[in-house]
Amino acid sequence: MKATHKILLYDDYCPLCTWYSGLFVRWGLLDPANRVAFSKAELPILTAIDIERGKDEIPLFDPATHQTQYGIDSLLEIIGQRIPFISKAGNFKPVKWILKKMYKLISCNRKVIVARRCGPGTFDCSPGFNFFYRILFMILFLVFNSLMLFPLQAHVFNQLSFYHLRGLQLQTGHLVFAGANCILAVFLDRRMAIEYLGQVNMLALISILLLSGLMLFTSFLLIPEWIIVSCLVVISLFILKEYSRRMKYAGILVRKKAIAGVNIACLIIFLAYVFH
Repeated sequence: MKATHKILLYDDYCPLCTWYSGLFVRWGLLDPANRVAFSKAELPILTAIDIERGKDEIPLFDPATHQTQYGIDSLLEIIGQRIPFISKAGNFKPVKWILKKMYKLISCNRKVIVARRCGPGTFDCSPGFNFFYRILFMILFLVFNSLMLFPLQAHVFNQLSFYHLRGLQLQTGHLVFAGANCILAVFLDRRMAIEYLGQVNMLALISILLLSGLMLFTSFLLIPEWIIVSCLVVISLFILKEYSRRMKYAGILVRKKAIAGVNIACLIIFLAYVFH
């Protein structure tokens, strides 16, 4: 099997894009020279593709024919070299429709996920702002985070001697905290409000994922309480650092410090309610 001769353009300021495009090289599906960062792409390539579409859907450019595939078509083309079944199944209309929606959901929100802007003076390949997919992204992960509180309570929080809440009480506190963030967003302009809520949503998701890693151990091993508490402290410190980075990215710590202050106060109240 030979690697494709086509050129894949990726956002090198997006760790997610860098990671999965790098896997194509590692698996021999793409020559290293054919994986080109947007910031390093030559003008003839950039002028041959649909730039605006390429910001939302990763382009796969064929220098021989000057034809370009985008998004899911690009990924199916590359992966299909090694696993033809994936390409055939992915091009089945109902499956492809679902794949395109899933791709759009991740692609339109990738800057929210990684919270990293393109470097100064480089080509800005940030995806266009899509209100529908941003709201859908936040709703889906709000539901996911809420549901994950049930197993986390059973296998992590209930292992703590100072935790006494029931499931309904924990969910109520979580929804009140989420509601407080929505109220804070009202005091921001629409674009910044959506950015703020997206980052708060991501911080909650990261917290849930880190706690889920801890849950894997507490579910099968008898772990002393002091170790669980130590892990919770480490997770909290990491989230605090990530909070600072993401709020700077959203412009909250730069232009709306009062919002950040109230948000942190709400978080402290929420944690005091959970672990009182």
